[in-house]
Amino acid sequence: MTRFFTRKRLMVLLASFILLAVLVGLTLREREKASWPEAILIDAFGWVQGVVMAPVQHVAGFFDEVQHIKELYSENARLKANLNDFSAMRVQIQELERQNQQLKNDLGLVNLTTDLKLLATNVVGRSPSTWNSTITIDVGSKAGVTKDMAVITANKGLVGRVYEVTPYHSKVLLISDMEKMFVSAKVQTKDQKDEPYGFVRGAVDNVPQSQKSRLEMTNIPLVAKIKEQNAVITSGLSDIFPPGLLIGEITKVEQDNLGLTQTAQIEPYANLDHLEVVYVVTNSRAAAKE
Repeated sequence: MTRFFTRKRLMVLLASFILLAVLVGLTLREREKASWPEAILIDAFGWVQGVVMAPVQHVAGFFDEVQHIKELYSENARLKANLNDFSAMRVQIQELERQNQQLKNDLGLVNLTTDLKLLATNVVGRSPSTWNSTITIDVGSKAGVTKDMAVITANKGLVGRVYEVTPYHSKVLLISDMEKMFVSAKVQTKDQKDEPYGFVRGAVDNVPQSQKSRLEMTNIPLVAKIKEQNAVITSGLSDIFPPGLLIGEITKVEQDNLGLTQTAQIEPYANLDHLEVVYVVTNSRAAAKE
């Protein structure tokens, strides 16, 4: 009960104080100068307001700053997320532009090979342990691919032949393979009646994966007049490869160990170390045998 009356007295005192301040304010509107009791009350009221309001303003300002910092953190996180999305999108756009340009280049070159029916396919697999031997492409028997079909690049650079087929994928044996791949080829010379024949496969001392794969042509007659920069193409004597497919360019000519034939080092026209899009020749001789 005592507390109630104490609170009640405080409320009455506070209300009286406020009423007095209002009356003083109204009185001052009519008179330019306040009396000394009024001046004391005004100063006291102003001092109380200053003591009470200053901490309140500081606390309110502190919470405003905290809220502002939270908003800045949220906006910063959102901007970082947008920046990451933008960076990923830029990389995707660059890759799509590169692929688009590659396809445009391929389309222009493929249009020149009107004698061949080509099936475009992507290289989807390649093992480091068999880098110079095989690749996997994303078409198979469902797309009409059969074993021993020739595989080339858009500029008719020979890549290899299909040697294993599943419904949706195929494995291609590369011409850089040293053991299983032998391609009947001939060297293009000025005298087309005297173009020497031989066999192309991967070079015995083939370079590591980080460098360009090389080929070699063996069993070239010793009397054949060949030289560097002569082109090597498929001969047409094979049951697999159509004639005239580009294999590579001669970079070096030397006699074999017995001095009976010549061996030529060849740089392939197809970039065998960076194969992304290749073409299966669907009207090759392998297809005709099916």
